[in-house]
This record gives sequence, structure tokens and C-alpha cells, in this order.
Amino acid sequence: MAKHLFLASTPFNVLTAAMIAFELLDGDHAELGLIDQTETTATFRNAVLHWTDSPFSMVHQLSQQAKGKHKRAQRKQAFQNIAKCLKQLNPDWIYTGNDRRIEFQYAMAHSSARGVYVDDGTYSYLGRPTHWFKDQVVDNLVKKVAYGRWWKQPPAIGASEWIDHSVLAFPNSAIDILKRRPCKQLPSNLGRSEFSSLAHLCLQTGTGPLSDLKGLLLLPHESAITDSQTLMGNWLSNCAKPAGYKHHPRTSDASRSHEALTTRWNLPADAVSVEPSIPMEILLPLLSADCKIAGDASTALLTAKWLRPELNVSAFITADTSSDWTDLLKRLNINISLSEPAGS
Repeated sequence: MAKHLFLASTPFNVLTAAMIAFELLDGDHAELGLIDQTETTATFRNAVLHWTDSPFSMVHQLSQQAKGKHKRAQRKQAFQNIAKCLKQLNPDWIYTGNDRRIEFQYAMAHSSARGVYVDDGTYSYLGRPTHWFKDQVVDNLVKKVAYGRWWKQPPAIGASEWIDHSVLAFPNSAIDILKRRPCKQLPSNLGRSEFSSLAHLCLQTGTGPLSDLKGLLLLPHESAITDSQTLMGNWLSNCAKPAGYKHHPRTSDASRSHEALTTRWNLPADAVSVEPSIPMEILLPLLSADCKIAGDASTALLTAKWLRPELNVSAFITADTSSDWTDLLKRLNINISLSEPAGS
């Protein structure tokens, strides 16, 4: 019987951890450690703590987001919490969505466990820009002085010496450095009823209309609006009914107004509004397999394909969208619609 500790900072991390935990061998033991938590995750965190269908036998609240003058004391408390958790569980495996996380590195340095990198987004496929001197020399030295000689600077997210293997949504599309070690497939099981029950706990409202949607348009933040906005409205109009749209969580009230919806986005009058504060990953278990999703080239759009690869997902891009993003969209089987820049 193996013992597994999953460290998660975001709802996305929790969902991927649970997707893996549900597929563990019979007799294996899984626990969840919540790290770097903020007030914005309070609703989701409370839902996880009351999730009766959870694959985790225990949920530990290990650390809050450390910042300001109390950062050092908060880090110290987090290390104490992790040490206690390690002593109680004595895990064989510790999972993380980012091996730069200090909580993960502390746990690895103070246990005999092996590490697993769990897909956390674009870094797995596009990499993270680094500078050999600033990141590999200066930052590495600073971390060792601040935390201890046990710190191991990753050359790329998921590629530190702590990592035994990765679990990825698209192993064949991973950056080369991750492929130097085994890359396993993330289970495609978000359709399990247990995830729907978690989503209902998060929403705390009726969710019937979400499962009926035939199309869902993810609108970008107003700072990232492109010429594709009319195309987005046309896409939603052509969807089977009912169809809905979801604003970016930080969209202003002005951009949510009726005038903005009709003039900027050209959305159909019968489109259903989905609460913007709900993280995309929470909505996914409630959507039917025939619900189409579209939006600009964003992490929210990619999340839909990572966690529900069977869904039909489309991205609206402009000619100046980076080739890296365009190549990634193609590799992940995401439909691409190109809109011409203004004045062309």
C-alpha cells in the first residue's frame, strides 16, 4: 500500500490531484495538502473540506499566502505544519503543480518520498522564460541562503532533481526537458459524479441550466480585447440553444452592461449569463459532452481542453498571436479561427 500526499494551491491543482487519486491502486492512501491559500479561494476550500465523495482521506490546510512583514513567520508556520503532516503520513509520493513551490521543496527535503510533477498549464508545453545567470545562479543562491542548502533550483517547471516523473494532460506535447523522465497520462475522468457533487458545493445555487448548455463563450478581460469580439458573438449566435457566456472574473461592471454586450460583443439577446466569479475548472464537470466552448487564446480556454479533452474547443486569435501559442493550440486539437487586425 503506497501513501500519496498531493500539494495544491489552486482549484485546478485540486481537481488534477483528485483525478489522479481516483485512479490509484486499491489499498493506496491519498491525502491533500492545501498550500498558499488566499481569501479568494475560501469558497472552494470550504467545499473541498465538506466534499463527502472526496478521494482524499484527509485534507490538511498547510499554508496561507505569505507576504509582507510577516512572511518569514508565515513560512516558519507552514514548515511546522508540513513537518507534522509528514510525520503522520510518511508519504511515499508527493505531488506538486510547481516544483519551485517552497512547500514542496521543504517536504521533499524532509522526507524519503519521491516527487511527481502534475500538469499545471502552459509551462508544461511552452516552458518558462529564464535567464541562466539571474535564475540559475542568483535566484538559486538567494533561495539556499533564505531557506537552506536543500533548495534545488529547477531548470524548468517540473524538471528539478526532486521529480521522479510527470503526469500530464498531453504527454507527447510536453517540452523536451520533461520528456527526459517518464511522462504519464492525466486520467480523463472529470465526468465522474464525485466532481459534479464538488461543483454543486462550490456554486451553492441551482446548476441545472449549466448542464443544458450547448455552447459556452469565454469572454476575455477588457484589457485583452481583440478584433475577434464580433466573431465571438457570431459564434455564440450559431450555437444550438441554450448557449451562454462567461465574463472574466475581474471584468468591470461597465463591460458587463447590456450596451457592452450588444455593441462590443454582438451577443444574442437570449444568451445565458454564467456567474463570472466561478473558476472555469469548477464549471467543467457540469457541462455536457456536446457543449462547445470558445474564447480567446487564454489559460481558461486551455483548461477546458486539459481537463475535458473530449470537448469541442475553439480559439479566436489575431494574426499577431505568437507562433508558440498557435502551435500549442494546434497540438492540443483546439479549433482556430483567425480574425484580421483592425485596418487590414
